[in-house]
Amino acid sequence: MHEHKARVQGACGCGYSVAWLAVEGHHSTYHMREDFMERRELLTGMAIGAAGIAATATPTAQAKSSNSIELSAQKTYPGVEGKMLVNKPRAYAVLEQFNLDGVIVLNPINVYYFTNTTPTMTKFRSDIGGLATFARDPKQPSFLISSNPQAWDIVNGDREVPELITYSGALNWENPTPEQRKIEPKAMTSGYTVRKGVKLTEREQRWADAQAKYNSTAVAGPAWAIVKALKASGLTKGRIGVDDMRIKYLLDEIGFEGITIVPAENIIRYIRMVKSEPEVALMRVAGFNNGIATMNTIKAIEKGMRFDDIERRFRAECAALGSEMTSFLAGVTIGLFPDGEAVPGKAFLIDAVSHFRQYHGDFSRTVCIGEPPKDVIARAKANKVGRDAVAEAIKPGVKFSELTKIGFDAQVKAGMPREILIVSPHTLGLEHGDSPFRIEGPYSKPADHVLEENMILTVDLPYIEVGWGAGHNEDLIRVTKTGFEYFNTLSEPLEIV
Repeated sequence: MHEHKARVQGACGCGYSVAWLAVEGHHSTYHMREDFMERRELLTGMAIGAAGIAATATPTAQAKSSNSIELSAQKTYPGVEGKMLVNKPRAYAVLEQFNLDGVIVLNPINVYYFTNTTPTMTKFRSDIGGLATFARDPKQPSFLISSNPQAWDIVNGDREVPELITYSGALNWENPTPEQRKIEPKAMTSGYTVRKGVKLTEREQRWADAQAKYNSTAVAGPAWAIVKALKASGLTKGRIGVDDMRIKYLLDEIGFEGITIVPAENIIRYIRMVKSEPEVALMRVAGFNNGIATMNTIKAIEKGMRFDDIERRFRAECAALGSEMTSFLAGVTIGLFPDGEAVPGKAFLIDAVSHFRQYHGDFSRTVCIGEPPKDVIARAKANKVGRDAVAEAIKPGVKFSELTKIGFDAQVKAGMPREILIVSPHTLGLEHGDSPFRIEGPYSKPADHVLEENMILTVDLPYIEVGWGAGHNEDLIRVTKTGFEYFNTLSEPLEIV
């Protein structure tokens, strides 16, 4: 028997599509427009048990208002808080495998992965919001590179972070010649005002001390900050991987030489593909949140609802649990509803993706409003056969191609028309598709990955036929030492509403 852990049943709340957020007294609630229904139900609560995975949503005995979704009171998540995310042993091994001495990253998800931080300027959608360096040599330091004010966030001390290098702007540096660009300018040192003669709180004192420290050591911009980090890490020579070739441009602009820069977007995905313990804990929450939010959304669907109404509901259900929507499909995949709205008796898929602290859950089901036709039931049964066959095969050492064949053959044998089937395994994490592609040549191609412990994946099992409709089943799964563990509540592939 494979491991089947964390199958937690969550009751589904129904209500209205979200219009705006308000706060009433001590209760934060999403208020909703009465577009379609007059149900008197309320989603409330979610708890993660001490074991780390029990996620539940239960209706209150008496709803305070008939059209609101109550926010989760969950504050802490065992195994998640404050720990560094990067899987260091795997990172060292992968960098050695690809002969890289280190990496410099600019992509926000990679900066978050290596530093446990999303810089404020990244949140502002700045072109270069922050960077990170990571050395293959475990004895060398790694760095978060960000603007000066980020120091305040770091010294709050709410999580583990690498060393910080800050940058500001350049003084007296206008219209430089190419040769002048190679000379490091002086950095600006302005900061926030600290009132004199008052006793600062402990946290305020840390801010003031950090500002004084990092203002005095800041460099004139991100390019010079990268150079400072490379020098401090012993990485001024050798092969350095980057996830964004703008890094090469920055270094070329200031004339920094000595390293060979290698595109490494997929190499970094090879690192991220096997999760660290804190990542597993985050993805457990992400998966259960996503499954609960999706099921609550499905139960709220009624005849005549438009895609926008259903998507808005899903967005609200995610927010109530502390997650954020990434992507949502309802209908016949990307084309959405063939009639422009949900129609009784026609099968359609729901494919829902959300993230919790940047880590993704992915969950899909087939939906039918009212009594489903016989062929809808038959195809859903075949879909379940395929799902169960794939799940039973999941364990370390199995290839993606084997899962694909097992899922396809099992469904066809159970009566599913082969021409409408898609079977597609993929890992998840900081991206919906965390799986690296084959990296040789100019054209990407999926690699036939081999399952390892603490890979987290789904196997897409959609079936699509224009003129008929669509169905789907997808669950989030962690690979264990001997089998697998579901990261969402397991339910029937067909949901009748």
